[in-house]
Amino acid sequence: MVLVLKEAQDIRFMTQHPATPWPKVWRNLHAVWSSEDIKTVWIMVIHDLIPTNDRLAKIQRSESNQCPHCDQPDTLIHRLTECSEGADIWRWTRFRIAIILRTDQQNILTEWSHSFHFRPPQRHGAILWILAHILYYPIQLRNQVSPTDYVDVMLRAR
Repeated sequence: MVLVLKEAQDIRFMTQHPATPWPKVWRNLHAVWSSEDIKTVWIMVIHDLIPTNDRLAKIQRSESNQCPHCDQPDTLIHRLTECSEGADIWRWTRFRIAIILRTDQQNILTEWSHSFHFRPPQRHGAILWILAHILYYPIQLRNQVSPTDYVDVMLRAR
């Protein structure tokens, strides 16, 4: 019963976002070397199940879609890359990804997707691992992770 419900949810979400290369998204999800907790958060992000004010307003569970810290819409990308500590964490993460890819930080877009592939496989795995953790720690700890805490966790986890 749970599998049928999950498949129906996958099909619904895939039809809402037809331009997304879903086979690459699922391949990346299963290729990342991380714990099941981190993969679970990643699945929640892919399915847009994180309770941001923007999402809650769409399902009429919140009166406003505004971020509690600023006047921007409270989307997941906004939380993780633009607002409060998320911006500092994203800057540090973008710097690390740029080093791995041997490119400028400006080439690492905020609107990243999980449908990429890089060569060699070690580089691809490293970027998947970093992106999985940037999703996990702020979401799991309910945005109470400071940039210093995040950097410490990432450096220890290597």
